[in-house]
Amino acid sequence: MSATTVSSKAIRASKKKDKKVKEKFTLGEGVCMLVTAVLFCIVAFPVFYAFLQSFRTYAEITIDPMGMPTVWHWENYVRLFQDTDFLGATFNTLFITVISLAILIIILPMAAYGVERIGGKASGFLYLLFLSGLMIPFQVRMIPLVRMFNAIGIYGDLWAVILVHLGGAAGFGILLYCSFLKGVPVSLEEAASLDGAGRLRIFWQIVFPMLMPVTSAFVITNALSFWNDFFIPLVMLDASSAGTINVAINRMVGLLTSQWELIYAGAIISLIPSLIIFAAFQRYFIKGMAVGAVKG
Repeated sequence: MSATTVSSKAIRASKKKDKKVKEKFTLGEGVCMLVTAVLFCIVAFPVFYAFLQSFRTYAEITIDPMGMPTVWHWENYVRLFQDTDFLGATFNTLFITVISLAILIIILPMAAYGVERIGGKASGFLYLLFLSGLMIPFQVRMIPLVRMFNAIGIYGDLWAVILVHLGGAAGFGILLYCSFLKGVPVSLEEAASLDGAGRLRIFWQIVFPMLMPVTSAFVITNALSFWNDFFIPLVMLDASSAGTINVAINRMVGLLTSQWELIYAGAIISLIPSLIIFAAFQRYFIKGMAVGAVKG
């Protein structure tokens, strides 16, 4: 058998193998696309439904809940702010989200740096102490927190919600930052220390800039969580407060009648910031989570 014959058979076998691999890949790709399309429809349908219903009247919604708007009532969005304290609820939600994130961004990276670099023999204990917060759900801490906040006079205040958010996010933040810091070379800090830089200067000028990818992922995740939170503000804010967006929407649901057109309008408005945040910072979120996973 000549070398040419063997070579041609090998080429044909290689082509058949490549064709099978390509067919398998195409089939798998098709299945993935189908599953993605189904999941997209499941997630998008409630949003699309709420958007359409927000332009209908109360009578139209109650008579035909699945109907389409015959006349687009844009005044529903105006009534939402005129007839309810939705503007105050929006401000409260924005205040809670921004202040909580600002405090977390300042404190958590420094705390993780202290645990990972300065903690010494106590670093393991401190790490587990922070992570223990992840194991205790808010429902378990709820009654003691309400009693404590009521005793010190901040129950019903926005700062009560902020403090609960800080405690709830600390464990995940320490886990994320410590995992990332394990992959940051210590040699850079040692070189800066030899040049006379102190701990704070080393952290803010050398370490913190390297933490930006994981910080982006942490900020986006918690921004969406704080903005969309319902249960914590419901428990920590009293009825005299405007509440947050989701609490304000919940108050529109009555025992006998509900302002469905305003509820749907409020739901759509509450979605807009979340969509903008994720659309604008999606690549930073994915990059940060990927880098954090690799470093960990």
